[in-house]
Amino acid sequence: MIQIMDRADKLLILKLSEGDNLPIDRLAQLADGHWKVNAVKIQSVKLVIVLVHKKVVGDFYLADNVTLELNTGRITNLGLRDAKNVSGLVGKILNYRTANPATIKKFSDLNDLIVK
Repeated sequence: MIQIMDRADKLLILKLSEGDNLPIDRLAQLADGHWKVNAVKIQSVKLVIVLVHKKVVGDFYLADNVTLELNTGRITNLGLRDAKNVSGLVGKILNYRTANPATIKKFSDLNDLIVK
């Protein structure tokens, strides 16, 4: 499934501490963890971007169904599928400073943060 990214499209940004040189399927497994994300806002997400030390190491399509853990408010079982760099951001370094490891941003906001 190929999608054209629009500037207004929402992306889920996941920051990992490891995984820079992993195969894409293993990276998807690492990123499938328990993330504190607004359950309503996640519905508008078009793509998932994974960062390791400010470097975009993969982009993924989010599954149609994810699991919401009501007792913790976290989402799991993201069902990530390789988007094959449809965002054009894989390999780029982003000046993305946030303490939150899971955030939702507009695609245009990320383009403005590209360092190299």
